[in-house]
Amino acid sequence: MKCTLCPDVTFLLSPSSMSEKMNRLTTNVIETFRKTWSSAPDVISVAPGRVNLIGEHTDYTGGFVLPVAIDREIVFAAKKVPGNTITGFSIDFNEEASCQIGEYDPKHPCGWFRYVMGVLSELERINKTIEGFKFTVGGNVPIGSGLSSSAALEMAVNTAMECLLGFQLNDKEAALLCQRAENNFVGMNCGIMDQYISRMGKKDHAILIDCTDLSTKAIKINTPGYSWLVIDSMKRRGLVDSEYNKRRLECEEGVKCAQSVLPEREISGLRNITVDDLHTLGTSCDEHVFRRVKHVVTENDRVLKTVKALETGDIDAVGKNLYASHESLRNDFEVSCKELDMLVEILSEVDGVSGARLTGAGFGGCVIASLRNDSIDFAERAIAEKYHPQSLPAGESAKVWLINISDAARCL
Repeated sequence: MKCTLCPDVTFLLSPSSMSEKMNRLTTNVIETFRKTWSSAPDVISVAPGRVNLIGEHTDYTGGFVLPVAIDREIVFAAKKVPGNTITGFSIDFNEEASCQIGEYDPKHPCGWFRYVMGVLSELERINKTIEGFKFTVGGNVPIGSGLSSSAALEMAVNTAMECLLGFQLNDKEAALLCQRAENNFVGMNCGIMDQYISRMGKKDHAILIDCTDLSTKAIKINTPGYSWLVIDSMKRRGLVDSEYNKRRLECEEGVKCAQSVLPEREISGLRNITVDDLHTLGTSCDEHVFRRVKHVVTENDRVLKTVKALETGDIDAVGKNLYASHESLRNDFEVSCKELDMLVEILSEVDGVSGARLTGAGFGGCVIASLRNDSIDFAERAIAEKYHPQSLPAGESAKVWLINISDAARCL
């Protein structure tokens, strides 16, 4: 399908996307753009957040992940203007920020603007000519919740620039570019999963991503009568300042350990280690590092088992893998927290919940649960009644919502 603003570009739109009604978020971004800049935008892009069904802390070690794009989005409206200035307004932060083309500051006081500049910087690195523009951005992906608001913002910016400036990257190029923006400019050593699913998500499907060769496979979720519930613990964490980067270093130590213990094998990453290798490594590697390795290796195995379970509709197996993933993230990778553990325990006691686990990098954020449709009200009630950690103000509880598995980034 041709982009109406730049007819030489065959764009990402599906026919259903063209006919979708403007939702409240999109309408708000457009109206705010008009009020702020006294004109209409040239282009409006939408990029989804994501929930990872299973496969946590495996992407940057070359393993398997199984995310879905969700109906929580970032909307980015932009308009070309003369000159070399880029100026934008964030609805969520109620802030205006600007810079000159080519003068991108990774220490800019507006943290959200760093992600915009990071994408523009990477586009210039691949010889895309940036022109002056104004923009307004808003979203409903909870920030710091583990639903990848940062990757959604990056992909919304990139998608808007494709249409605004008249070029198109393939899916892999776009995802890698946005990942570099976060790695190199923002300073967050994220893997490729978040950007990939924001670019490649498919309605009613999970996407199995092999993070070694970046191949993908759409997995139809064949579990009629069951839904996916996301529960925001309301515990926030800043990944750049958390122990995320430390875990990456520990995984690298695990690779070195395996290379030493298994010299006859070609081991370039944790992906090359099997469940059967764990016994040998457990007697030879540092105990602390071994537990990190154990999580990644067993988590890769759980991802592939979950794919088969989803395809065959074996919801009990899906749930078993979700619970096992959470236990491993809590005990071996040590990225859970009391709030997330409390939510998983509450959900495990609700009839009809097949499984639950933390989703995202951990240290706070969200839990995802698979449950029967007729158990949704009971799960929400149990959380409202029982989830009152000391970290939350009196009277507050978690936020709960059903997710609709959605399509990838697109221009409206």
